[in-house]
Amino acid sequence: MPSSRLTSAVIRSQSGTSFPPPFLCGLGACLRRALAALRWLGSKARRSVRRLGLPGVQKANPWTIWYNELYRSLGGHALQFGQPGERMPELILHDLEGNHQHLSRCWDKQPALLVTMSLSCGQTRRHVQALRRLSQRFEQNINTVIIYVKESHPIDAASPYADRIWVTTKNEIAGIRCAQPRTIEERVALAQQLKRRFRLSTSILIDALDDRAWRAFGSAPNVALLVRRDGRIAIRQGWFEPHEMSRAITALLQNSLSPPTSEGHITSGEEPRFGGGVFLKEFE
Repeated sequence: MPSSRLTSAVIRSQSGTSFPPPFLCGLGACLRRALAALRWLGSKARRSVRRLGLPGVQKANPWTIWYNELYRSLGGHALQFGQPGERMPELILHDLEGNHQHLSRCWDKQPALLVTMSLSCGQTRRHVQALRRLSQRFEQNINTVIIYVKESHPIDAASPYADRIWVTTKNEIAGIRCAQPRTIEERVALAQQLKRRFRLSTSILIDALDDRAWRAFGSAPNVALLVRRDGRIAIRQGWFEPHEMSRAITALLQNSLSPPTSEGHITSGEEPRFGGGVFLKEFE
């Protein structure tokens, strides 16, 4: 009956309260993501037009200047915490079942690659597949562990890297709307969501609610540390760079197989060169 189609658009509870059916909620979410994508494409098109109109001139708007400075400052700040050659702190974190785990277990049998990540962090999603490939490539020699830290862009609180709520356009397009966890169970649930979304087999440890790992690693969203079996930092990246980290891991493994010299140093031919100032390397 025609009237049944009209009445089915609104579901009423026994108390008489009206609320939209689930398909309308899903439609609204799709529309929000589509509008966010259109805004992002429009902004990208305007930047391209400006560059075409002014060949050879690279003009940046105030937001881009602010973002680039923030990116540099976060990476630089993270490099100041835990210099190569220093011992890693002992921290008690959580696994995906919520159980306590000592951070030192990551490197008790072989060197470890630790990378801080969160679902709302764009850099996390950009590099998570590369981390998975890196983990698979070196799985016999390196223990790769994701350290799940506080959300970079929560929808209900100021970003830890800005003084305001900062939900990125890319998060809106991807439909990622994460609240800042208030319980360890909520943070574990987000880590599990990251694992499911990207089909990860990489081990994951979850930071405690006091953000002890996030602070110890430099209070940045996507730090990477290569830790030797003795618990000392070999390589530190303010921002995780998979290709350079791959070269660093290869160099570390080659050095571990090389015999020591009479002075006690490791010899493995010419030291590899790592560019970009992305991380500090330990020179013994």
